[in-house]
Amino acid sequence: MLRLLAFKGDRPSKCGQNQLMTRKLSAYFNDYAEFHRTKGNQLTHMVGVPAIVISLLGLLSLVTFGNASMETWLLRPDLGVVLFLLGSVFYFSIDWKIALPFTLVMCGMYFMGRALPLSALIALQIGGWIVQYIGHIKYEKKSPAFYQHVRHLLIGPLWVFAKIVGYAKTEYR
Repeated sequence: MLRLLAFKGDRPSKCGQNQLMTRKLSAYFNDYAEFHRTKGNQLTHMVGVPAIVISLLGLLSLVTFGNASMETWLLRPDLGVVLFLLGSVFYFSIDWKIALPFTLVMCGMYFMGRALPLSALIALQIGGWIVQYIGHIKYEKKSPAFYQHVRHLLIGPLWVFAKIVGYAKTEYR
């Protein structure tokens, strides 16, 4: 399906990951993958990253702005929407072919997070980070990628999604 979304203007990657992937995304994924080589660490990220994203979007959705009548809107003005929009712009700027489906998934994550009670959001946030660090300490024996560059906090969720849908391939150690 993703092959159908490619067009001539895209510059495909020359790396071994995916010939449809842009060079920019390939570079980000290659850099991120250096910190996620073991199968155990990758599996912990499949659990931890979605938990963190859902809870972060949900927690930020609690910070609303505008008048009280906007509170009931399906897409109300809140910080969760702001993060969603800024993240989407970033993802589309590096590779629109994976950004398009990921934005839909992220939209679902926003609404899931917004529907959860505060206690569940806090538990997901803490649990997600614990699972992440278990992956890095027990399996990878290397610090998280975002210690090197903060943009990896945005690359991580896209990388996990790309791995799930087969858009990114990484060798295990």
